[in-house]
Amino acid sequence: MSVVRNTGFSAQMFEEEVKLSYKGPIDERILSSIGDYINTMESFADANSVKKLFKIFFELSQNISYYSAVKVKMNDNREIGMGSLILKEFDDSFLLITGNPVNNEFIIPILEKSEYINSLDRESLRQYKRDERRRPQGEKGNAHIGLITVALTSANPLDIEVNPIDEETSFFSIGVRIDK
Repeated sequence: MSVVRNTGFSAQMFEEEVKLSYKGPIDERILSSIGDYINTMESFADANSVKKLFKIFFELSQNISYYSAVKVKMNDNREIGMGSLILKEFDDSFLLITGNPVNNEFIIPILEKSEYINSLDRESLRQYKRDERRRPQGEKGNAHIGLITVALTSANPLDIEVNPIDEETSFFSIGVRIDK
């Protein structure tokens, strides 16, 4: 099974109900505002699926903030990542899609890590997360524990799409389905 799939960035995307669409810098204020919106969904969706959605949203949004190749300097001189997210709702699930520019040197390792994550069953994924946490900080390979957490939380595969922007960067997107 290939990890590179079509996550739905097409005209069909707008045929389903888009609950949220955002493009811009991802900082604490944005995380808080979107998080508050997601938490209001408990009034019309299963509380457990909304909690999973919130956790996944937070993990993937932090990845944008930290790892986006495009940064914006804030008034307090912090640099935060730029990216986008789309939240769609279906009768049986939510689909959260996040994306941001990534330096091409990181694409192959991310794709390999994602493919490996998608190949594991739940217990193997839990063990992999424990093993990754035991690695010393900064050791090569211990990044992307967030992707393992996302896969465990959603109990669905990561849908990854990479589209080249130029010789140095590509647009990297992750789609995650959260069952209701």
